[in-house]
Amino acid sequence: MQLLGGISREKFLKEYWQKKPLLIRQAFSDYQSPVSPEELGGLACEEEVESRIIQEKGGEQAWQLRHGPFIESDFTSLPETHWTLLVQSVDHHVPELACLLDKFDFIPTWRIDDLMISFAQAQGSVGPHIDNYDVFLLQVQGERHWYINENDYADDDFIKDSELRILKEFESTQDWLLEPGDMLYLPPGVAHHGVAVDDCLTFSIGFRAPTRNELLIAYTEKNDDAIADAFYSDPDLSLQTSPGEIKKEHIDIVQALMRLSNVDKDEFSSWFGCFITEKTNELEHENKEFGEHEFWEQYKHFGKLTRNGYIRLSYIGNNESISLFVAGEEFVLSDSYLSLARYLCENHSVDYNRVIQYCDETAASELLFKLYNNNYLFFDE
Repeated sequence: MQLLGGISREKFLKEYWQKKPLLIRQAFSDYQSPVSPEELGGLACEEEVESRIIQEKGGEQAWQLRHGPFIESDFTSLPETHWTLLVQSVDHHVPELACLLDKFDFIPTWRIDDLMISFAQAQGSVGPHIDNYDVFLLQVQGERHWYINENDYADDDFIKDSELRILKEFESTQDWLLEPGDMLYLPPGVAHHGVAVDDCLTFSIGFRAPTRNELLIAYTEKNDDAIADAFYSDPDLSLQTSPGEIKKEHIDIVQALMRLSNVDKDEFSSWFGCFITEKTNELEHENKEFGEHEFWEQYKHFGKLTRNGYIRLSYIGNNESISLFVAGEEFVLSDSYLSLARYLCENHSVDYNRVIQYCDETAASELLFKLYNNNYLFFDE
């Protein structure tokens, strides 16, 4: 697997991240999706799953948008071409896909948003559009033709009276045909248009870019309308040894974006760690079958725990302690937990043998049992 096509992580961050597109041939060669198109359709029929169908032609109007959950007849009534099914946050429901996100460890984990999957019939598309976040587009099945244009666009350039932000006119300046295993990186603001050549699956790995107003609303519970909104950006991002860490420079960028001064740095860092790892959904609370000792014995026997797909983890290192943030909750730990915290943040599958390398067994058992009891970790049998 040549995730960045032979380009070093440092070079990618310096020359491409938030700067210019990059086509990577066979980034994931021979990759097999753990989710088939039929299974994706099944997920789109579930109440708790966010899904959409975009139909360019053959509907009541051009670029018709419908939201799930769907039923079987919604699919059987579709035409043979020119439609796309999009299912958001599939990594929340399929542990193998959550583990795929671990491959992008050259970007801080708190920046990763989700993995969306689109299935398109021939000529299926969501229209030429612009995203305000970084995205990696991994072709998994079939072929898709991507067209891009790096021009600037204004609000008048988009189709009016539509839920979809589709450009009225789009002329590409570059285009590529992506086959299974190929991947295209696009920075924020690059107009792009992907058209399915045949039945195809495309994975979109998107990255979070909270806006100034989003942060201010969360921080002050009110919106300062006098301040023009803006997205978080980090074009000078450098490679860090531990992607799970929220570094001081990240906090500084957020604070500058929010135009806050005279705030306690430690309190602000604690707030941001909780905010950026908040749960994306309420978790079902289950009655656990055993106590801490039985849990640890089960862990030894089974050999691994799996992170709940709805859960985000990050940490901030302090002088003699670390703050581990899990699903909006802060765990203040001694610095002896540092290696374990790094490992938990970087891996959706938590291997027993790796855990006991990083932390005293008693300490590890206490922390992991708390996370297990909160349904943040589970045994995937």
